[in-house]
Amino acid sequence: MIYFVLAVCLHSQEAPSDPKEVKRRIQAGAPQSQDAPSGNDVDALREKLEALEREVERLKNRDGKAEGAKTATPAPERKPGNDPPNPQQSDAEKKRLEEEFKKALAGEDKAQAPPSPPPSRGGAATLRLIDLSFDILGAAGASTAQESDLRELEAGGHDPKNRGFTAQNIEMTFAGVVDPYLRGDANIVLQIDETGQTTIELEEAYLTAIDLPYNLQLRAGQFFTSFGRLNASHPHTWDFVDQPVINSRVMGPDGVRNPGAELSWLTPLPFFAELIGSVQNAQGPDGVSFRGTPGDVVAGRTLVGRQVQSLADILYLTRLRTSFDPTEEITLVPGISALFGPNATAQDTRTEIYGVDLYAKWKPLANDQGWPFVGWQTEALYRRYDAAAVVDAGIQVDRQRTLGDWGMYSQVVWGFARPWTMGFRYDFAVGQEDSFTAGGVTYRSSTDPLRDRRERCSLSLTYYPSEFSKVRIQYNYDRSEFLAKGDASSFYLQFEVLFGAHGAHKF
Repeated sequence: MIYFVLAVCLHSQEAPSDPKEVKRRIQAGAPQSQDAPSGNDVDALREKLEALEREVERLKNRDGKAEGAKTATPAPERKPGNDPPNPQQSDAEKKRLEEEFKKALAGEDKAQAPPSPPPSRGGAATLRLIDLSFDILGAAGASTAQESDLRELEAGGHDPKNRGFTAQNIEMTFAGVVDPYLRGDANIVLQIDETGQTTIELEEAYLTAIDLPYNLQLRAGQFFTSFGRLNASHPHTWDFVDQPVINSRVMGPDGVRNPGAELSWLTPLPFFAELIGSVQNAQGPDGVSFRGTPGDVVAGRTLVGRQVQSLADILYLTRLRTSFDPTEEITLVPGISALFGPNATAQDTRTEIYGVDLYAKWKPLANDQGWPFVGWQTEALYRRYDAAAVVDAGIQVDRQRTLGDWGMYSQVVWGFARPWTMGFRYDFAVGQEDSFTAGGVTYRSSTDPLRDRRERCSLSLTYYPSEFSKVRIQYNYDRSEFLAKGDASSFYLQFEVLFGAHGAHKF
């Protein structure tokens, strides 16, 4: 009797009425109901447990008195399966059932605890992060060039600039949906420069409107200008250790990026075609071809302070990119870009940058997680730079000129077997000839590391242990007019480790 009373109290109110079924389910540990009880049900179960304990004590006392009493009643005939329960076994069974009941109560209490609400920001929409990552990109290298010359050869802000080790890019990425209308992205970058100093910069931080009509998309904040293919990409997505020479010269060490707004339109043409326009600030270290930073030197001219006085002092971009699939295995992505803005060699000078780019990829339909493949990427850039006249001690030593600088790169990456790739890149850049003497110093474009004639050939081999890491070796051969020997060879070993989720990269 005690066993079955205990069993009935142990399980929920929906327990079956058949005592044998109750016993069978208790011994099997099967739950009697799939529904979690309410808080009132838990309190009721606790009260039943206390009443059950009192009933057990009462029955124990009664059994003890019965054992002390003598009776003449003959013992009934025992039948198989009808043996009376052993008191010691009954006590052990009671304790076992009580422990199971307490555990059941603990589990029910836990089930009753509501999930913690997501953090709220002052009652506004909740930010639900979907991507949070930490990326480490570093390199070790050696070169036949002197270290000071190597830093001129590797003019990119994330290029390896030292003999020895370079922390190229340590990046924290945040990306998430703010609400059904906005998405947020941010990239915070840490670097250790060639002098060993640690710098922290807000590389990108912008909001994107994702529910605009007419196939429009708007983003605003700090972001990379959508010029060409490479300028808007992050270093960990590059196919080589360093960025192309022409990008370092024309777009700047860290690319063109500044606060502003961008509007893109997916046209209704029968093939993919996207038109992009943006307006951004033109000053600072990320606008070296434009207003730049006062005191910096471009084409031998020292930049002056230039304020924003009209819309003409803002940076403007227009870009068109399309995509075609000539066959099921080949994709072509061509694009054209134009960038206009003021420069700070004077108060009325301007800069224009034009570019064309093409990306082509071959990937067979029968592939092993994307391998094999061949990707070809090429860009050509031209900068038209209004350079102010140079005056020395009140005497004009060089007239105002419009300088043309241009260059290109072309690279092929062959994924020959998972997870290996091999790449080859050719770089060429040259600046329009210009020379003058001011303050006893002669400027010649042919000896300017940012405007001389330069050729570079790069060969790389990359191994991807997983999508979260890579190891790359690369050889560079540079020919440059500013080098004393005329050429230099450099070797690099690069590694990357990515922690956390990271958004998909653009095709």
